[in-house]
Amino acid sequence: MFDFLPGADVVPVGNTLLRQAVVQVRFNSQGVLGTHGGVSQVHDALAERYPRLTAEQQVSITATPGSGVQSTATPQYRFQDLRGSWAVVLGPEHATLETSAYSKWEAMRERLEEVLSAVSDVANLRVRERVGLRYVNHIPPASGGGFEGRVRREVLGVTGDKGWRSSLVGAVGQIIAGDGKTQMALRHGLATDESLPESPYLVDIDCSNSEPVLYDMSASLAYLDELNDVAYRCFSWCVEEDYRKSLNA
Repeated sequence: MFDFLPGADVVPVGNTLLRQAVVQVRFNSQGVLGTHGGVSQVHDALAERYPRLTAEQQVSITATPGSGVQSTATPQYRFQDLRGSWAVVLGPEHATLETSAYSKWEAMRERLEEVLSAVSDVANLRVRERVGLRYVNHIPPASGGGFEGRVRREVLGVTGDKGWRSSLVGAVGQIIAGDGKTQMALRHGLATDESLPESPYLVDIDCSNSEPVLYDMSASLAYLDELNDVAYRCFSWCVEEDYRKSLNA
């Protein structure tokens, strides 16, 4: 999959650069997951990891020539640990796991399997509508203020030019590549991170497949293994190898 991306040895950089990791499985609509009673059953199975349960609204906005702009709100629920570093967001059509404390894919995969097992015990999942995996990385500038030696020149574009960089207010681009039914979106450019004194470089990789297939938890997890490999190879292509390896030194 995406064979133009070269293979790369995995360097466990943890959350040194990774600000957020998100994995989502979308499925056929489940009325029971739109009710507090149904969601509470799922939460009971996961409460040891995620003791907090809060209700939210997912707002969708659509615009049509005849009806104008319309918004609809769908209930969804958030399970969260006490530190706020791991969360499960559950709605009638999706189960999402997100974290700001990523260590390695195997740990996130294990948590997702727990979530999907708990959901399957309550709901009747028949169709997998979409599966997606996203990694949002913030790469800090070097001591000279630039990203040379850290981010690949082809990715930097004008942000690699000192003249442009000194005047840039923002610069974010997007590249979308496809391989069969799988899509990989790469957003990159200057990001805003209040925890850093200077703007970091954004490398935001989102891999997904929106082809409806019969739901199978094992097959979905195996497919996510492939998406994780694609995302890491893309990240490794974007970041200079010496810098990537130095993160684990």
